Amino acid sequence: MNLFLLLQRITKVFVYSYSGLILIYLILRLIFWDKFWLIALVGNFIPLILLPILILPLPAFLVIKKRWFCIISSIACLLLMGWLHTKYFSPQTISFSPETISAVNAQPLKIFSLNNSWHKTEPETLVERIKQEKPDIVFLQEITRNHIRKSFPKLKAEYPYQTSDDLKGYRAAILSKYPIEFKENLHLAGHSEVQQRAIIKIKQQLIIVYNIQTISPWIRLRKILPFLTIPVYEFSERTAEIQDLIERLKKETLPVIVAGDFNMSEQSQDYYYLKQVLTDSWRVSGIGLGLTWPAGWRLDFLIPNSTWKLDYPLFRIDYIWYSNHWVSQSAEVLPSTGSDHLPLVAELVLRKS
Repeated sequence: MNLFLLLQRITKVFVYSYSGLILIYLILRLIFWDKFWLIALVGNFIPLILLPILILPLPAFLVIKKRWFCIISSIACLLLMGWLHTKYFSPQTISFSPETISAVNAQPLKIFSLNNSWHKTEPETLVERIKQEKPDIVFLQEITRNHIRKSFPKLKAEYPYQTSDDLKGYRAAILSKYPIEFKENLHLAGHSEVQQRAIIKIKQQLIIVYNIQTISPWIRLRKILPFLTIPVYEFSERTAEIQDLIERLKKETLPVIVAGDFNMSEQSQDYYYLKQVLTDSWRVSGIGLGLTWPAGWRLDFLIPNSTWKLDYPLFRIDYIWYSNHWVSQSAEVLPSTGSDHLPLVAELVLRKS
């Protein structure tokens, strides 16, 4: 068998296998969605695993040479291009007029959110990035004592209102240019992890803010038979926290902003549930996939003694959400601070009530 025939057979096997698996995934997603853990796991990689569809017509035409497959692959390619363009590269055009904007917040309220990933973000870097962006409210997760002791005092002049004083090691903080009238620590779904809720007064307008970090899903061993244990994708703890958060949000009457590390992709069912009560700023005014994690991961856990880094993140798990009192004017993912999460900023304008 010559080399060309071998490559042709390998290409056919790959193309048919890939196409079949995508079809199976779409059918199972339609039936089960996150009720089947394997579909939930694969969904985290959408749309990345769909991108090969963009070049599928090429091997279909040059190698497989079946008319029906050429037509189907071309249609799939066009559908994917349309979906990507509509969902990720067509931010909504927002027009503002004095009739629709609240006089209390005629200027956009700039929100900054970052999971510092503990010691990976140096205190000096955090201070520099915040001063550079000049946000009005800062949401921080996974901060250290060094951030509290070294970074926050340097930001006190610009952000005199800080919630970190009483955290007692909980390692989350909200920094605000505006007075924080009330603050509390939350334990969503009764878990030990701590989130934050605060009431901030902007001129005469009170707003509610939530600083969120949910429990991260992971691959864990599960015994499905007395003699068989397999790795499965566990995310039930995160789901319980998201459901608790949604119930709390339904009771809020003031304008709400929710930001942080949600440890979920936008293909998850938890994202869908949260989207029923809040709006995702990135989906309104961001351009591109908005991926935020894991930025700068060293790959030595896969390749011993490797110095390679994953410089481009693979997932979007950090979000800035808002209630229908607001409209998003812009959203942007910022360069790395050293954390494996990229910072996220959004500018929100308060609608006239």
